[in-house]
Amino acid sequence: MNLVDRAFGTSEFSLAEEPGIFTWELATDKVYADSALAKLFGLDPEQTLTGLPVIRYLDRIHPDDKPSVAKAISESVITGDPYRCNYRVFDQNGQIVTVAAFGRCFRDEAGNPSQYAGIVFPTNDHIQQDELSAHCSAALKIARSSGLQTTADALEAILKELAESMPSDVVQMH
Repeated sequence: MNLVDRAFGTSEFSLAEEPGIFTWELATDKVYADSALAKLFGLDPEQTLTGLPVIRYLDRIHPDDKPSVAKAISESVITGDPYRCNYRVFDQNGQIVTVAAFGRCFRDEAGNPSQYAGIVFPTNDHIQQDELSAHCSAALKIARSSGLQTTADALEAILKELAESMPSDVVQMH
């Protein structure tokens, strides 16, 4: 188990799913980020290195997740407490990627919020959810063919819940 797994209880990620690192300069409202974060958020890597307004990143967050992400970041800036949030973003291909983000706001000598730094990395929640749906579907077929109606009803309810929580009805962003 690697350090990230021990610290945050997350699954391992491959080099193709490299975590992105960023620094947000609050006075200028510019976020400076590496190419991995650019890839995750579907932004131009050259622009992320030289800084983009935070709104450009927020625009890449799934609309259903934006309010909770904005609230969590705002609370972190105000309180100075660490930030941790899971949400969905649109990557460079317009596909939805579930990410986990960790950050913290730093203050200047006068105690005013000045810098916000963090890391964002893809999680495999959608893959696990797809696998769970496939297993439940297979179990549902077995339950139906075996006459286990109560089990079949329970599995149908689970599949319905999984379908509602999956972002498959979202239009891709480009």
